[in-house]
Amino acid sequence: MNRLPVVPWTLSAGMLLAPFSASAEPHPGKVLHDKANCMKCHAEKPYNPQKTTSYPKLVKAVQFCNDNLNTGYWEDEVEQIADYLNSQYYKFEKP
Repeated sequence: MNRLPVVPWTLSAGMLLAPFSASAEPHPGKVLHDKANCMKCHAEKPYNPQKTTSYPKLVKAVQFCNDNLNTGYWEDEVEQIADYLNSQYYKFEKP
């Protein structure tokens, strides 16, 4: 009977994931979010899924901040920030 060597699963899982975590790029929306210093206003009351109830409303909220804070982000960059916030906080279905 052929037997494969037994390798502790934690070691093999760590070896499989290591290349991905070491070279993983941050979400492009996170980079823009951090650059705009969004937490300057949102630190005390972080993003609230009960207040913003859908992905389109989330995009509009990000656009509102973009317009009022004069960050100068393009529509695709606003969408990237909304996508990042959705992945981290909201978990809305995207249309």
